[in-house]
Amino acid sequence: MLVKAPTDRRVRIERWPVPAGSPTLAKLAVVGTLDDDSASGLCDATAAVMAGGKRHLRLDLSGVTSCDTAGLYTLLGVQSALRSMGGGLVLLRPSLPVHAGLRAARLHLRLVIAPPGSVM
Repeated sequence: MLVKAPTDRRVRIERWPVPAGSPTLAKLAVVGTLDDDSASGLCDATAAVMAGGKRHLRLDLSGVTSCDTAGLYTLLGVQSALRSMGGGLVLLRPSLPVHAGLRAARLHLRLVIAPPGSVM
């Protein structure tokens, strides 16, 4: 299933299947530019996941081609929203631009990043 920000074609949010027996787990992949203009698409996709009863989100960021500070802090907001519902966020395979931004903003200390090679 593809969830897309209605007015921004620079980012694509894709929903990926999760293993059977994971009723509260969802996985999304972000592809393209994650910035101030496109972050609302990620927020909308997260809200849809949460409305469907999912509280634990794995976010694959390997397809993000660029990411600004607003995009990075959106990840922090997504984590906060999930935690407020008793869940959590794990970042999978952050691309080089995301990884560099997380380290520069020191958000790698506040967000959970799966070890390299993790897919779920």
